[in-house]
Amino acid sequence: MLAAAVTLAVFAALNDRLPGDLSATRTVQDWPFPGQPFADILRFLSGTEFVVTIGAVLAVAAWLAGHRRPALALAAGLAVMVLLQFGVKEIVDRPRPAPDLVDLRSGFTSPSFPSGHTMSPSYLYGFLAAAAFAMPFTGRVRIAFTGFAVAFLALGGLANVWLGVHWASDVVGGYLWAAAVLVPTAWIAFRNRL
Repeated sequence: MLAAAVTLAVFAALNDRLPGDLSATRTVQDWPFPGQPFADILRFLSGTEFVVTIGAVLAVAAWLAGHRRPALALAAGLAVMVLLQFGVKEIVDRPRPAPDLVDLRSGFTSPSFPSGHTMSPSYLYGFLAAAAFAMPFTGRVRIAFTGFAVAFLALGGLANVWLGVHWASDVVGGYLWAAAVLVPTAWIAFRNRL
C-alpha cells in the first residue's frame, strides 16, 4: 500500500492531473447523484476535523472500557494520519481542479493530493471495521458495519469528484495513504484477534 501511495504521490506531484482525471470528473459531474445537499453533508461528515474528533472520542471510550491497545493504536493512527495528510499535501502541492475545466461546486483550503476528505474517514472507518471483526460481534453486525463503511467511503469519494474539488486520482490517493496507516495500526491493535 505504501509503495502504491508513494508512486501515485510522485505522479501527482509531476502532473496537475493524471490521464483520465478530467474525463472521469466530467462524467461524474454529469450525474444527478449525489446532488448538492447530499454531497455537502458527505463532505462535512468526512472532514478531517470531524473525523478526528469522532475518532478521539471513540479512542477515549475504548480506553475507559479497558481496550487499551486498540485505543492507543486508534489514537496514534489518527495522529499519524493527520501529520501524513498535511505533509503529503504540502510536498506534492498539487493544485485543485480549475473552474475553467470542471464545475466547482464547493470550497477548499489546501492542496488537492491526497483527498483529506477521503483519507481521514477511510482510516477511521477502516479501523472500526477491523474492530468489528476483532470483537465478538455476530456476522450480521460485522457485515452491516462493513457495508456501511464501504458505502460511506465510496459515496464520499464520489461526492468529492462530483463537487469538483478533487480529481479521481486524489481520491484514490486518499484511500491508499489511509490504508498505509490503517494496516499497521489495525495489526498492532488486533493482532491476536484477527
